[in-house]
Amino acid sequence: MINKNIFLLFFLALLAIAAEKPNTLRIATYNLENFYDRYDDPYSTKDLRSDQNTRPKPARELYALSKVIKKVNADVIALQEVENRGFLTEFNNSYLNGLNYKYIVLIEGNSSRTIRGRGIDVAALSRVPVYSATTFQYFKFPLNEKENSTAAFSRDLLYIKLTPEDFPMIHLFVLHPISRRGGAFAHYRRIAEAKGAVEVIQKELGDKKDPWIIIAGDFNDTPKSESLQTYLKIPGIPLKRIPAYDSKKKSYTFYGKGGSYPPDTLDHILVSEPVEKALVKPTADIWNDKTAASASDHRPVYITLKPPKKGK
Repeated sequence: MINKNIFLLFFLALLAIAAEKPNTLRIATYNLENFYDRYDDPYSTKDLRSDQNTRPKPARELYALSKVIKKVNADVIALQEVENRGFLTEFNNSYLNGLNYKYIVLIEGNSSRTIRGRGIDVAALSRVPVYSATTFQYFKFPLNEKENSTAAFSRDLLYIKLTPEDFPMIHLFVLHPISRRGGAFAHYRRIAEAKGAVEVIQKELGDKKDPWIIIAGDFNDTPKSESLQTYLKIPGIPLKRIPAYDSKKKSYTFYGKGGSYPPDTLDHILVSEPVEKALVKPTADIWNDKTAASASDHRPVYITLKPPKKGK
């Protein structure tokens, strides 16, 4: 009888500890690298553009992606370089079974609907309920004020409102500006896109009190670059880039295949002050192992949040 009572007390103590432990929320960003399907789209010529490397993503790379995504085990994962919603749904059902990503967000953007685009979109997979998803692909911003020219986001600025349990609404922006392969033009284009995004975010959330904002994606620029710094200077909405490191304390998120480009830090997560205060630790994590190296030329970056105390 004594042993049974001791066991019962121990079991009740474990339940009490579990009840006190807050639910955490993990949010990640990951560039899947040329996530193209194996089907020919009769309404598009992009599948035929061998110069743009639109070949189907090999099965071995899809399997590697699934292993990496399972290791990260994010509740919400922002994605870049996804061809279409159908392929992402197929991948989720076939390779990510068990991760419970009930919500798939992808709105085809400018890269898919313009002639020069590669047909890649930004997207997200989520266990967390999605309240809404908004595209800003039609939003125009100044490109060259002297020439009075305007431009649109290279892919999109995807705005997703999330309603996780025990957390305030999270305003997630997923982006993927133009590649640095475009030289000086691309450099100034990324700065223009950043200024355009700042205008959108300020219009959408400038009047909100302490909004939980996360901007995540492949910025195609480094932490100290002018384009990234532009996001950190939104009037009335202070944001901070969360420094990220892998298990070896390296901060690289991009590893060019074939040695064509040196390793660099291009994938970032920016957060507002309430999100920063909710971080389980002050840095983000980069998942980097042999499997990740065969899955994509980018590495996933993720943060983990704890819910705010009640009344705050």
